Parts: sequence; C-alpha cells; structure tokens
Amino acid sequence: MLQYLKNLFQLILSPAKGWEDVSASVSSPELLVKDGFYPLLGIASLTEFVRLFYYGNGGFVTVLELAIALAGSYFISYYIGRMLLEHYLKSHVGGDINPTKINIFSLYALGMLLIIEIIENVLPTDLTLVKFLPLFVALILYKGAAYMSVKQNHELRFLLISAVSLIAVPICIFSLLQLLIV
Repeated sequence: MLQYLKNLFQLILSPAKGWEDVSASVSSPELLVKDGFYPLLGIASLTEFVRLFYYGNGGFVTVLELAIALAGSYFISYYIGRMLLEHYLKSHVGGDINPTKINIFSLYALGMLLIIEIIENVLPTDLTLVKFLPLFVALILYKGAAYMSVKQNHELRFLLISAVSLIAVPICIFSLLQLLIV
C-alpha cells in the first residue's frame, strides 16, 4: 500500500514524473488492487463516519449507507472504467491495447478520487474548492497519455474518454446512490 500511496502523491505533485514512476514500479494490477486500492477504498468508506461528529449530517444508519454506497460505487466504477477504456481507446493508442496499463491507469485515477473523497469527508463543511478537485485529476490523466502510448493529436480524445470513464462514472454512481439515501 505504501508504494501505491507514494505513487499517488507523486502523481499529484508532478504528474509527468509521476507516470514515469508508476511505469518504473512495475507491479501487477492484482497486487495493486489487493494491497493498495481496496485498503484505500476501505479508509475512504470509514471516513464517512466522521460525518457523525458534525451537526446535521444524518444519523448512524444514513452514514453507514453512505459508506456502503461509496465502497460500492468505486468498486463498480473500477470495472466499468476499465471496460470503457478498453473499448474506446483502441483507435487512439499506438499498437495494441495493454490491459495491464489500463488496469493500473484506472487504479491510480480512482485512487486520486478516493483521496478527494477522504478530504471531503474529513472537512466539516462543504467547500467549493474540493468540488473542483476532480478537474485536477483530469489534468493528471491527461499527463498519462505518454504512459498509455496515446497517438499524437489524439490526446484530447483520450482525455475525454478517460475523464468520462474514470471521473464521471464514479461521481455519477455515488451521486445517484446518495440521492436514494439522503
């Protein structure tokens, strides 16, 4: 998990160098999911319980449902995002699609969104600045075009596909579940 978190923070601090570090620290996606993404998902879900200490954020049952919704939405989004990337990136990537790179790319993108969820859950009020942090994740995804071997002049299409697959999908699923709960 420490390597996963180190690479996440490297991506946040310097996206271009961060993707080089991700490429250099070759790890299997299965290990990355098991040792990095799932524990971070668990931590993000547990931070939903911090809302119990703030006034007007619902009771225990509501917070428990939100924690389950967060875990479920990101769990499902990992598989949906991978599927969408594998399907729509075929014509934008030089050569064949590398499923290992797509898995790792998806895990780091969703990991950054989970860090944003943790920040949002820990803060006592809703800050507008935190709501715009997924745009920063989109910038980091854009810098991952070289890592994903995207053809020249296809970077913006790559950004659109990856932003919809890995940013919009989890946010939309969690928002829909949140509407059902709250």
